[in-house]
Amino acid sequence: MTGRAVAHRTAPLDVSAAWELLRSVRSAADAAAAGLGCDPDGRWRWRDASPEADALADRYVSLCLAGPLFTFAQLGQSLDGFIASRTGDADYVTGEEDREHLHRLRALADAVVIGAGTAVADDPRLTVRACTGAHPVRVVIDPYRRVPRGHQVFTDGSAPTLWVVGADADEAAETGRGADERAPGPRRDGRDGGGVGAGVEVLTLRDRAAFAPRRLVRELARRGLGRVLVEGGGVTVSRFLREGALHRLYVTVAPVLLGDGVPGLRFTGPERMRDALRPPTRRAVLGEDTLFELDLRAPRPGEPGGDENTGPGQGGDEGENPVHHGYAQPLGGAQSRRTEGPRGDALPGAPAADVQR
Repeated sequence: MTGRAVAHRTAPLDVSAAWELLRSVRSAADAAAAGLGCDPDGRWRWRDASPEADALADRYVSLCLAGPLFTFAQLGQSLDGFIASRTGDADYVTGEEDREHLHRLRALADAVVIGAGTAVADDPRLTVRACTGAHPVRVVIDPYRRVPRGHQVFTDGSAPTLWVVGADADEAAETGRGADERAPGPRRDGRDGGGVGAGVEVLTLRDRAAFAPRRLVRELARRGLGRVLVEGGGVTVSRFLREGALHRLYVTVAPVLLGDGVPGLRFTGPERMRDALRPPTRRAVLGEDTLFELDLRAPRPGEPGGDENTGPGQGGDEGENPVHHGYAQPLGGAQSRRTEGPRGDALPGAPAADVQR
């Protein structure tokens, strides 16, 4: 990227042009060439832009500069913490501005991850449609091959899909056992078992421990998918959060009360408030909704401080070492706020819905 377009600009930068520039920013040099500067308070702004374009820079530049190995998650929920009604209806919990925000997150990711429950319930596309940008690789975590092979991520051909299944489910599919839920699909070696579209690859994990979030992130990094968005559902995001596999979490809260329904974040919390995780947090208004952006890179109680984690393939036991933090930038203007810390297991129950699809 060069500063030529910036130098010849005669009108303030608008949102569309600002987004096109942001999509190519991956370093401080890229940011400077695009016409971005960082205020003393840590907020990124354009040299000459509309207020809306400045808000876009403030929201996404730190993510653009987060480095090649970065895992982040997003959930949209009601004021009382539900991502869908008791029947699973999630159209829509949050508003149009939040759906655009989600699509921008997808455009800035190499891969978007969902669990089997979300894939089964919502049949999402997981592509970038509300803004410009390349589609990420779609990753479906499905240990028991529960996701029907006719779902869009397997058949629409819009983007590559990585179907992560367990060895037991794979063997059941080969022998015909459980064929209603465990239908055969394309193998990791590229041979197609039938019933799914092109661009779908099956990754078979030989033991349950391989499904641990940190190990999954490492496997994706080995495939060149280092910037990972965990999109749903609530159980999957909660599991990544609880196990310390997330660097950042976006939660959009809508001013609506459901009373009960499909929960968002759920985990066994600490016994004492002083042990709760209190990450640096920023807030932004998205229409009628409020976006909370949580920086989760700070060490938890009892964990070593600093960025001491090894990168993919560098630890003695890859299943136990946290993901590498890459070259992540801190949140601009972030302040410490009270939030509950991720402890214990994610609650079982109904699959969380992909409210933005």
